[in-house]
Amino acid sequence: MNSAIALPFSKRARPVSEAGVRPVPPVAAKRLALVLLATLAVATAALLALLAATGMVLAAEFAKFMALAAAVAALGGYCHWRGLDWRLRDSALVVAFAIASLLLCGLVSSIGLRLGLPLADPRLVRGDVAIGFDVRAIVELVAANPWLSDLLHFAYNSSGVLCVLAIAWNVASRDRVRLWQAVVTIGTAMQVTALVSILFPARGAATWLGLNALQGHGLPVGAGTYFADAFAFFYSGSDPLITLEHMSGIVAFPSFHTVMALVIIQGFVGTPMRWLAVPWSALVIVSTIPMGGHYVVDLAGGLAVWISAFYVAQWASGPRLR
Repeated sequence: MNSAIALPFSKRARPVSEAGVRPVPPVAAKRLALVLLATLAVATAALLALLAATGMVLAAEFAKFMALAAAVAALGGYCHWRGLDWRLRDSALVVAFAIASLLLCGLVSSIGLRLGLPLADPRLVRGDVAIGFDVRAIVELVAANPWLSDLLHFAYNSSGVLCVLAIAWNVASRDRVRLWQAVVTIGTAMQVTALVSILFPARGAATWLGLNALQGHGLPVGAGTYFADAFAFFYSGSDPLITLEHMSGIVAFPSFHTVMALVIIQGFVGTPMRWLAVPWSALVIVSTIPMGGHYVVDLAGGLAVWISAFYVAQWASGPRLR
């Protein structure tokens, strides 16, 4: 069936024969483009403001990643101009957006620590107590069961790969609407998480509650503390130069691993893969406590961020997920 299909970054549709593809309506394409560009614009403005406020500077190596994102985006534009297969066009644009978004998210959340706001750990602990959870007991239970520790460790490390696979699944299944819903959801959530985390600098449950001794005694080395050096560099250090080695993911509240787990479900919903995606994503969410050093309220924060981003994606794309 011939249809006029507009990319999220295109101003008008280009007639291409793409049988069996669930197209993005032109109005939705414009809204999706608006959301994605606005997300990057807000994140860029936040980064510039933080650099000015803290006096920190970026190493030249970061420019290479932005140049790469621009080159891949240009490749997507070229594919669109030549009327090539939509999967080439969309995949290039997704990759370009992912590179820029990941870079901005990491920089904003990290540099925000240099503001030196009071540690949020005491508040996060009180939040867990208020809702009836004992993180110490949860982590000790995991450490006492090596098989469970290994399983959760694997689940925690698989979240990023599975997010990519969930998005790729929609390219393979020719569902452009669901593809861009997932991209907008995770992209928006990524920047919201980074901005919110500035107000909640935290060392994490493993360090704050003194659970480090469980590493090598039921928990893998680095569980809950893998970001400790990077946290110290940004929160307590004075070196103004930021390099790639300092970027290790140091957000406590809200939990972005929770967001990724929900995006995995979102990407596979309505497909046979959902029967695997749902239980595995549940394991990813649970794993954020012993392996990511998160508090339970961090997970609730991640859920709230995902819900907000999901409804933004629903509004932008128009059709609801089937």
